[in-house]
Amino acid sequence: RKELCIQLAEALMLHSTIEERWVYPKATRVVGDQKIEHAEEEHQEMTKLLGDIVRMRDDMNAVKAKVDALEKVVKRHVADEEKNILPQVAKNVTEKELGMSCKDLVREASRIRREEMKDWGGATV
Repeated sequence: RKELCIQLAEALMLHSTIEERWVYPKATRVVGDQKIEHAEEEHQEMTKLLGDIVRMRDDMNAVKAKVDALEKVVKRHVADEEKNILPQVAKNVTEKELGMSCKDLVREASRIRREEMKDWGGATV
């Protein structure tokens, strides 16, 4: 379970990093500031919960409540993005506009994610 906490955190931090650094800046012009600001607020909420989960990973009872809260935030975030942001981005933003290939984007986001998670007590895998 401890390892699962770290894997969950890494996957969601990778998601947030990619969107915040590359997708959202381009998406703003297509969907508007308000939708992007809302998505970024959800990312902040997820990041706080993830940090709590990783730091508390030795206390599975405490982790469960945080994971339940995280699940609600993630489900709401995904539903909102799939309805209000990603379809417009897919239609109107090219890989060239993102400034790198999808493969390079994931590689760079992984590096950034590792750096950001260092403060969580050596939580990277």
